[in-house]
Amino acid sequence: MTWDYGSLASEVYELDKPIGHSFGDVEYYTGALTGTEGPVLEPAVGTGRMLIPLLQAGLQVEGFDVSPHMLAICRGHCAERGLDPVLSEADMTTFTSPGRYAAVILPAGSFGLVAGREAALSALGCFRESLRPGGRLIVDVDAPGRMTGPVQAPVRHWRRHPFLWTLQTMTVEHDQAAHQSTWFARYEKWQDGGLIATELQLLKLQHWSLTEFTGLLTEAGFTSIEVIAGYQGGRPPGPDDLTWTFTARRA
Repeated sequence: MTWDYGSLASEVYELDKPIGHSFGDVEYYTGALTGTEGPVLEPAVGTGRMLIPLLQAGLQVEGFDVSPHMLAICRGHCAERGLDPVLSEADMTTFTSPGRYAAVILPAGSFGLVAGREAALSALGCFRESLRPGGRLIVDVDAPGRMTGPVQAPVRHWRRHPFLWTLQTMTVEHDQAAHQSTWFARYEKWQDGGLIATELQLLKLQHWSLTEFTGLLTEAGFTSIEVIAGYQGGRPPGPDDLTWTFTARRA
């Protein structure tokens, strides 16, 4: 079981979610971080979709990722734009830089890649230790899914001459009690009608209820916990929301 992104998974991620692509989160995080004095950390930085717009907005942002393939793409995008942020290969359940950051951010549900209560508490503890006193954690959490069994999604594809990439995803298990879904993702890369590379990824995704995640933040030592939906300040979560955004502070 891995939440690493290999070379094909990273290429497809970059095609599907290019730099600056927003679900409403780029604008929200840019606004929420405006005026932040001190460095900001983005764990699971990926290919730089969020990092680069924040850097271009004048924020001091650093990042890390468990995938060297994601980081290579991110570094390339930064270099193209004359940016040279601190980027490193690390795991969010173990990385700490005590008291360094004014804020830690995890947009777009990346925290769902941390499966299980023990690992989640470890990651949140690392974030808290890395924050300055009074520093903020801002994290998106996907609402629990409504799936009751295996689901196979339609094949998706992307073209960039001379290649074609395809992605097939399927849930192989949905544990409602644990709020976990296990997914297969099969990536393929084609050229001139021939398959030149393929990659299989097995992902376990964790979902939390509002009460559960609030409890995790409290147990990890965070205070002043607030939650909104739809990247709209002051909007409380509702039954149809897919993503919640939690803000909490290190005491």
